[in-house]
Amino acid sequence: MHARRRSIRFSGTEVTISAAVKDGLFGNDRKHTFSVTKIKKISNDPPGFSRPGRLTFTVEGASTDVVENPASGGDRVDMNTFCYGSLDAGRVRKLVTEIEKAMDAT
Repeated sequence: MHARRRSIRFSGTEVTISAAVKDGLFGNDRKHTFSVTKIKKISNDPPGFSRPGRLTFTVEGASTDVVENPASGGDRVDMNTFCYGSLDAGRVRKLVTEIEKAMDAT
């Protein structure tokens, strides 16, 4: 799923969050991949009036440093956070359910 210059992908055992960053002439993507076994907590703050939703993972041993150079239209949040708009709220809820099922299975 892509939103706000970020993307999130779930393989069944790993979550990958990519963020577009200003790096060089054309920019680049920074990726952070973590296993569901390292997730301690998931919090989903749904979007509201003129603010994006935030899907935040508390991941054991992961950096919480904020991305300082997001691409235009990107959010200044850490690589454990996926920001999304109201049109993606249903897909994010479904994704959270899938990830929680995988966490329970381990």
